Amino acid sequence: GCEVGTKLRYWLTLISGMLECLCFAGVVFGYASLVFVLKEDGYFSELCSSDTGSNSTLKEADCSNQDEQFSLVFTIASFLNNFLSLINGYLFDRFGTMVTRLLAM
Repeated sequence: GCEVGTKLRYWLTLISGMLECLCFAGVVFGYASLVFVLKEDGYFSELCSSDTGSNSTLKEADCSNQDEQFSLVFTIASFLNNFLSLINGYLFDRFGTMVTRLLAM
């Protein structure tokens, strides 16, 4: 009776947690692949400066500032992901799974 319900709740919580990680943690952990898409869409493209090389028809773009901005975004996202795990742990211990998930949404 009660033991079966507890085991079922345990497995449902584990499976739903894994599903949430697969759906929502990919933004941080798959960021290296996402940067290529963001560059094609033109995010932070105003930070690129074009230099004219020895041949005046060829222009080379220096996008080191754009790369620095993408690195900054990743650093902040990684830090917040780890820091908010501490807060989530406290909320889980204090209020339980349902309240923590509702607050997260």
